[in-house]
Amino acid sequence: MRAFARWMLVTLACLGLILVVPGLVPPSAAEPPEATAAPNPVVPIRIALQVDNVYRFSSREKTFSVEGTLRLSAPAATVRQWLAAGVDPLELVRFQNLVEPWDSLLEASSGPLRLGTDLGRDYRFNGNFYSDEIDYRGYPFGSLPLQIRLVADPRFPATIRVPPRIRLLADSAASGVSGRSNMNGYRLSSWRLFGHRGGVEMELRYEPIGWAALVKWLLPLTITMVVMLLTPNLRASFSSERLAIPPVILLTLVFMQQAYRDSLPSLPYLTVLDGLYAFSYLVTLVFFCEFIWCANRLDRLATEGPTPGRPGLERRIERLELALQLASLAGYGVLLLWAWGQR
Repeated sequence: MRAFARWMLVTLACLGLILVVPGLVPPSAAEPPEATAAPNPVVPIRIALQVDNVYRFSSREKTFSVEGTLRLSAPAATVRQWLAAGVDPLELVRFQNLVEPWDSLLEASSGPLRLGTDLGRDYRFNGNFYSDEIDYRGYPFGSLPLQIRLVADPRFPATIRVPPRIRLLADSAASGVSGRSNMNGYRLSSWRLFGHRGGVEMELRYEPIGWAALVKWLLPLTITMVVMLLTPNLRASFSSERLAIPPVILLTLVFMQQAYRDSLPSLPYLTVLDGLYAFSYLVTLVFFCEFIWCANRLDRLATEGPTPGRPGLERRIERLELALQLASLAGYGVLLLWAWGQR
């Protein structure tokens, strides 16, 4: 009995040691802490663009074609590691607003270039780009911004165990735009290369050539409305001739506006040219209604026989039509001031 009691005491003492001793051991001694994972290194890639030619701009599609040279450079040791692993620096970036990539050209034009402490490479590119920053409110006089955007697109193979994080930097000093970059009806006013939303963007800003836009869009509208505004100078007795002109003017305006709108995409706002056409419709309609009223008044006087009131009526009609002509010219003046503010 005593032996059994002694055996029970030894057993309980062992169990107590098993339960208590682990709680007395500090966590640092019980198990080693997990190693903190080192963050992926950040590797800067410098971007430089040389634009040689800009052409085939489509105002309806908001697209344009560019050919030039893209230069990518990074620290020499990093570039050598990439090349040894079969990674071309070009695989780490992409043109964000490139459309129809299957119909574009992007190929190396030189071997590695020593650029101070960096290694770089030049690539010839030729592609079609989309610019969503174009605003046609001031059309045909507003400025035209065209963008070329590049963003990081790293796709490292498994041979690079710790893929770095890519940060794109704009190299404006090594960038430029050729004098051949002017487009039909537009001339290059400025360009800049800068960092943009995690990438690099080159903006080419064009201004319309004033005489080209004037002759193409405003001159036909101006001539048409001059004919309309001169029509009241016909004597009121030429009622049939005066009534025949406004319908012809309206049809001409419709066809001219349709031809101009076909060159633009569907827009949720009015352009400057839309405002001029809308006011021209209003002017033509007002004169047409006034011609009808004058013709009815004169015809009523004619049916009543010779009356002394006809000369006075004709003078009132002339004064009314002169006021309408002056009001129309003032309205066009206000619209031109508004158009200037939309530039």
